[in-house]
Amino acid sequence: MKRVLLLAFVCCMLLGAHAQDFPYSKYLHYTKEQFKETKFKYHKKDNVWSLNKISGLNTTLNVLAFLVDAYDDIRPAVNDYYIAAQLGKDDKVASLEVYFYDDNIYHKLLTFLKDNGQHLLETSSGKLIKYQAYYDGYALELNMEQHIVSRSSSYTADSRTMKNVDESYNEYQFIIRTDIEPWSTRIDKHAAKQEKRDAKGKKKRSVEELM
Repeated sequence: MKRVLLLAFVCCMLLGAHAQDFPYSKYLHYTKEQFKETKFKYHKKDNVWSLNKISGLNTTLNVLAFLVDAYDDIRPAVNDYYIAAQLGKDDKVASLEVYFYDDNIYHKLLTFLKDNGQHLLETSSGKLIKYQAYYDGYALELNMEQHIVSRSSSYTADSRTMKNVDESYNEYQFIIRTDIEPWSTRIDKHAAKQEKRDAKGKKKRSVEELM
């Protein structure tokens, strides 16, 4: 009997250690105090905690582009990121989204999905590649979107010639979805508007709504 209990205890410990290896899973169990301690910012209308890091040079370039009324797709720094935790009504995390630009992190996450994910599905459309899988009761999604950027530069040996510089980059997105329903005042407001449109028999505004 003792051996059975010991074996059950060891199995539970192994399963617990296995779950802790889940990338970014620690944020799924964060409290309000923990989000504050780690410098997350709370957005009340969206009921979201978020944290981001943007290169100072890229911020300056985007501001300059805005001042001259021009759109410019600036290549992000490899260590730039944005992470957002969408909460439910009980303040528990409903979903977690991580945006990043580090190729190595992408390959680590993709390897994790292929080694541990269940029912792995790969789809692609244009410049977007999407991987979906299940792990430990969570729905996981890993996206790679290509941004093709080419610039003209006059900094060549011959000042009369122009040189094209490739500034293309990949934007990555990792999503974790739990079984908790997302909630916010903005979501409720949008749902109420949609109910009014449906009650009036108005035409659907998107293909997704038709589904």
